[in-house]
Amino acid sequence: MLGSLVWLVVAILLADRSPRPAVQAVAVVCAGLSGTTLPDLDLLLPLGHRSGLTHSLLPLALALFATRWRPVMAGLAIGIGLHLAADTFPNAMRGFATVKLPGVGSLGATGSYAWLGMQALAATLAGAVLLAAALPIRLALVTAAALAMVGIAYLFATDGGWPALAVYGAFGWLAIRRRTVRVAS
Repeated sequence: MLGSLVWLVVAILLADRSPRPAVQAVAVVCAGLSGTTLPDLDLLLPLGHRSGLTHSLLPLALALFATRWRPVMAGLAIGIGLHLAADTFPNAMRGFATVKLPGVGSLGATGSYAWLGMQALAATLAGAVLLAAALPIRLALVTAAALAMVGIAYLFATDGGWPALAVYGAFGWLAIRRRTVRVAS
């Protein structure tokens, strides 16, 4: 978890120090690495595991403070989306695995599945849109490929990662298939 903070600091420093697109792309990947474990920062805070504060889009607000950090927000969103997607597939959605909101408590199994799934989808889509806006298209595609490798490695190694990887793979296949059908028409 502390490693995620190190990756985030590196991403912010890179994004802050150089406007060069290649450096910004590296910042995106560093932020993506950070995002894969950043939501579990709640284990070090008095929030309880699977806090709705850290297992949501809220950490992305950090990058709203400076426009130079938009590439950081793109990578962070994708990384957090990967983490939340894996969290959507626990061995059992009860106790430690459920999402908790301050002052409300546990959302229960159904609420936790909905929370994590919607947040994962929103984070992934936000990250893709921000990535496309932050970098020239070719560099954005190369960076997306690097983030895909980060995602595959993360999802292979984490609990709940295999089903999440299957879902991402299915959506990726559908997107490619849809584009191929549109081009052929």
